[in-house]
Amino acid sequence: MTVETWRITHPSLGRIEVSTGPETQLRALDPHFPQGKSTSDSPRLLVRVDGVVVARRKSLNNTKIDISEKTVADPDKRPAPGEYGHQETVLKPMLEIESNWADSWVRTVTLRSRDTVVQLDAPAGSRAAKRQDAMDRSRVKRWAYPLLAGVGKGGWALGVIVLGPLVVGLLRRLWRWVSQFLPDWDITLPSIPWPDIKLPSIPWPDITLPSLPSWDAPWWIGILAEYSKVWVPVLIGIGIGVVAIRNHRRSERTKREWSVRQNVRTDAVRQDVAAALDAPASRAAQAFRARVTELERRTGPPSA
Repeated sequence: MTVETWRITHPSLGRIEVSTGPETQLRALDPHFPQGKSTSDSPRLLVRVDGVVVARRKSLNNTKIDISEKTVADPDKRPAPGEYGHQETVLKPMLEIESNWADSWVRTVTLRSRDTVVQLDAPAGSRAAKRQDAMDRSRVKRWAYPLLAGVGKGGWALGVIVLGPLVVGLLRRLWRWVSQFLPDWDITLPSIPWPDIKLPSIPWPDITLPSLPSWDAPWWIGILAEYSKVWVPVLIGIGIGVVAIRNHRRSERTKREWSVRQNVRTDAVRQDVAAALDAPASRAAQAFRARVTELERRTGPPSA
């Protein structure tokens, strides 16, 4: 198992990196990553914002991690060296981590900041990347995968409804079999002479309510009411899937807008540098250093 890192550079939040992998390999990215008593290959989670560690987690189960400026700047809100921890939140900005049903690999990483919802690009060669490629190639999978994931979230009640009666039946049979070997207990509890307290009667007013008109509900409403435990979780799951599809579209549109802005800034820097090179050498070097400094301030230092 190798380290997989999700990356994105936000215009105001900076460079965000979400890495998953064994703790021994994550320690190469974060020297203070916790080390267990025994070597484990179970995947762990590491979240960094501009190189600052804001979250370390033992498992990959679904969570929402606070990445606000206050959390990044406050050491008390970040995990201490050698410890796991993170600030969980429902407020933006945050990172929403969603894993598969077994919590063995991360399926999606979503950045939510104000009115922006952006899904980070999955690492090349990862299961998440293969899943995304399959969705991009097939219109059916593009809809089916999020819907199935949503139904899986909301449809857990179906398993309880279907398996519940079977489990109850097995427990009843087990109890009848075990009760044959248990002695009969005849326990007589003592009677307690409770005092007889007579409360005063209150003459409540007699209010006559108007009679409501009679209305016969259609037959299908009765069926929906009787089997609400079956269709309500499925309906919730479908709603979750539809929201996931909409967020993916918004995410791709936002990333394209960011890419266009970045290209415009890069072209402007190139033009300024080219103009400076036509000037005398001293002025050219000074202008070049100024533009490079401004570019690093806007986009962050170059990654290795």
